[in-house]
Amino acid sequence: MRQHGICGLLLAAGQSRRFGSDKRLALLNGEPLMLIAARRLQVVLPDTLIVLGAQDEEHATLLDKVGIAYTHCPTAALGMGHSLAHGVKKRPDAAGWLIALADMPHLKNDTLRHLAAHIRHDKIVAPSYDGQRGHPVGFGAAYYSELISLSGDSGAKTQLITHAKHLQLLPLDDAGVLFDIDTPSELNQHSSFHSKAD
Repeated sequence: MRQHGICGLLLAAGQSRRFGSDKRLALLNGEPLMLIAARRLQVVLPDTLIVLGAQDEEHATLLDKVGIAYTHCPTAALGMGHSLAHGVKKRPDAAGWLIALADMPHLKNDTLRHLAAHIRHDKIVAPSYDGQRGHPVGFGAAYYSELISLSGDSGAKTQLITHAKHLQLLPLDDAGVLFDIDTPSELNQHSSFHSKAD
């Protein structure tokens, strides 16, 4: 019997190839991008786990200072699927997992709460804004075996297609579900993007 609630998983082991440097440590309004996303997720889901790469010691130190749990994925360099699988394995008794990304700092707290509240055993939930599906994506406990088997760099895209009939899109008034940061110019643009954290 699963005894725990929904776990927040923040995938923060990316290589930042398009950014040109480690965007997780890039400052947005004076705070590292990864830390903004991690804190916001933990406010809503106290059981939040950050998935780092094998050598991400500086990132681990940052998280230690603010008391946010993390784990190092030894195969993170092989792709996002490996990080996702590793994180889910670390929380096998969760009722579900809300999978968030470290380069999406403008999600509203209410968005995270709404998504977490709609995760059910055999359901997949995702936000939409202006007709487009966004992130984070939530998976119920029924998908544990599939999630821990993921590999490569496509994350859980296959599951979203295979289980489309179980996917519930939640239309939300939050443009932040579509906004990620891939380049320094986008970081500058995002510094003027205001998303109210409720």
